[in-house]
Amino acid sequence: MSGSKIFKHITRELNAPQWVFFPKGVEKGSIGHQIWLFFAAMTDRREVSWQVYQSHKRLREISPELYSEKAIGMSSAHIAELLSKEKIGSPGQSAQYWSRSAKTLFERFNGDPLSIYRVFGSINAILAFKDNGDGNLFPGFGPKILSLLSLFYAELGLISMPPDAFPVDVHVQRFAISTGIATGRGRMVINEELERKLRPLYCAVCAEEKWERFDLSHAIWLLCSNGCNGCHRRTEMRFLCPVYEECNGSISTKTYFRRGFWDMDAPRHRKGGELIYSLPAIAPLFFKQ
Repeated sequence: MSGSKIFKHITRELNAPQWVFFPKGVEKGSIGHQIWLFFAAMTDRREVSWQVYQSHKRLREISPELYSEKAIGMSSAHIAELLSKEKIGSPGQSAQYWSRSAKTLFERFNGDPLSIYRVFGSINAILAFKDNGDGNLFPGFGPKILSLLSLFYAELGLISMPPDAFPVDVHVQRFAISTGIATGRGRMVINEELERKLRPLYCAVCAEEKWERFDLSHAIWLLCSNGCNGCHRRTEMRFLCPVYEECNGSISTKTYFRRGFWDMDAPRHRKGGELIYSLPAIAPLFFKQ
């Protein structure tokens, strides 16, 4: 992706929310910062990321006990109340996850989130650890969140990303559909199903091209979050978007955020102010109902 286009104007340091929003009194890369990222990432599920990390910045300053071992003894109702005040998405569900994940982090890993990756070495191994437990180990941490958290730590220089880590969020999935990496027909292409196919694919591409996975992940996130929204109304995107020629039009994210699946039959807006367009059902990844 050419740095002479959109990435000349949009950068990780200025536009990625985990860099923009930073709690007061917390040193970058410190254990306090690591734990803050651990809980913030846990709630970053089908939410607007800017809102997530901005809310956690305020919450850490107002209720620092949430990001400490004290969270183990806090009731879900009290945690939900605190999350609701700061408008963190799905406060009830996140509150149920919070104390249980805190218990695993502080009691099994001595409050060191980096050791989770050092002990297991891969995303799939961490998931196997979760699945073999009693259901209360790291609730809310699926492959996307675990990959995202490892990306945060890797870009701080604290660890290397596990070899199978790539955070396949809404932007990465929309990028894949828009550029023809994944196409198909049907109203029920499940988010998790697409993630299972795309994560190893992106990891393999990065290994083959010798790209840093956190660089490609950020590039896609920054492009889609700043360029794809409203692209059909912005004729200048033909000059800014580094994959303009490869793009076949952006798919709507409404069903993803509301119900966790993609409506592959929904009409697509074409790029750069053009008309409605629908993708053909031919591509390396094909889903059919």
